[in-house]
Amino acid sequence: MSARAAIVADRLPRIALRRALAAVALAWVAAAASADAQNIWDDPAFALYRQGAQALEAKDYGRAADLARQATAVYPEHVLAFYLRGQAELAQSRWDEAAEALAKVTALYPAAASAQRDLGVAYQQLGRVDEAARALEAALAIRPADDDTRARLVVLLLGANQAARAQPHLKELGEGNPRMPDVYLATARAAYESGDLAGAAVAFEKAAALRDDGRTWFNLGVVRTRLGNTAGAIEAFEHAAKFPDTKEQATKEIQKVRAGAGGPTRSSRPGLPR
Repeated sequence: MSARAAIVADRLPRIALRRALAAVALAWVAAAASADAQNIWDDPAFALYRQGAQALEAKDYGRAADLARQATAVYPEHVLAFYLRGQAELAQSRWDEAAEALAKVTALYPAAASAQRDLGVAYQQLGRVDEAARALEAALAIRPADDDTRARLVVLLLGANQAARAQPHLKELGEGNPRMPDVYLATARAAYESGDLAGAAVAFEKAAALRDDGRTWFNLGVVRTRLGNTAGAIEAFEHAAKFPDTKEQATKEIQKVRAGAGGPTRSSRPGLPR
């Protein structure tokens, strides 16, 4: 996975650990209640799980993961401990270990939307795009109103050049008028690559309004230049020049546009500069 894709993915909001753990716990315990719930809660593995949850809350992620592993060794179907371990591994950027634990959660309890979503996150970081998409789609099937997960899926698919698969989700997010800059950025790039420069400009403008970012302003300047909007392009490049990572490049583009020397410098990759 590229560094840029990882940064974009990390910008998307995620449910707090305590809330996510509670959601999985309540759902699974309810499912288990009709069976052997009393014996489950009496099992020593749950003492280890509770200690691990406390360690996670204290941000002692290594200890939380270790306690979760101990709990699953005692009780191999301890879905809460597997989910706890997955969260602790995610917090340490241990993507393989997180995917292993979260895959176990979804196998034991497929209806856990939070676990499906977080499994998608782990697979995304590992560059396992198809598996990540399937996990995120599974989360959306359970919780279709989760715009955060849908936005993550859109960014994943567009980054993998699967625009057709992303389009229905973009449409769904657009109809909900999301206040998520990454959704508008994904929409802008999809529009740009399809040749819809006007649509790309509108989407970049919305993204910039939600998050003041040098790269977004620079790309807006690129699009406006190609639309022949010289004044608008200079304005966008001037915004981009306020940011250290785009200052030099944006300043050069301002000079080019003012001198009428043609469009902005293209990156070595097709599409918008990165």
